[in-house]
Formats: sequence, C-alpha cells, structure tokens
Amino acid sequence: MSEVKPTNAVQQISVTLLDQHYQIPCPDEERELLLEAVRLLNQQLEVARSRGKLLSRERATLMVAVNLAADLQRTRQTLQAREHDLQLVEQRLQQLVDRAKGSE
Repeated sequence: MSEVKPTNAVQQISVTLLDQHYQIPCPDEERELLLEAVRLLNQQLEVARSRGKLLSRERATLMVAVNLAADLQRTRQTLQAREHDLQLVEQRLQQLVDRAKGSE
C-alpha cells in the first residue's frame, strides 16, 4: 500500500486594499509573505492617495504596481550584477589555485 503525502494546504486569506475586501487563496507556508506584501502594497497605495491627486482606485493600484515592478526589476539587475561579480572572483580564485598546484 502506498503512502499518500499531504499536499500543501491552501487557505483563503482575507485582505483589505483601498478599503476593498478580498479573499485570496494562499498556501499555508506563504501566508506571512502574502500578508507582508499586502502591508507593503497598502503603504504604497496610501502614499499615492496622500499626494492629493484624485486618482481612481484602479489608476492608483496600477501606478503602485508599476513602481513595485520597477523596484523588483532593479533588484533583479543588482542581484545579477553581484552574481556576475562572484563568478569573476570564483574564476580568479580557481586560477590562483591552479597556478599554485602547478608550482608544487
């Protein structure tokens, strides 16, 4: 008889964005991440609202989404650059190790 492993449980998380309530399905292990993301999104939406411009809910959300996507892209580019730098260091270290082995 085969053993059945339980799948990751998904629960509905209740969140509020711009005074609207939403139910979002979320795996248990990602619950805190989702709630942190909602807090960040709410903060950014409130900043957009507080700038005094009368923005529709959709426009404010879109503007914040674009800004967060740009932040994500900048972070990815920074990570790629650091990974590249690490690869160069690794190559240089390997060259030094190879040179040291050759002089033994």
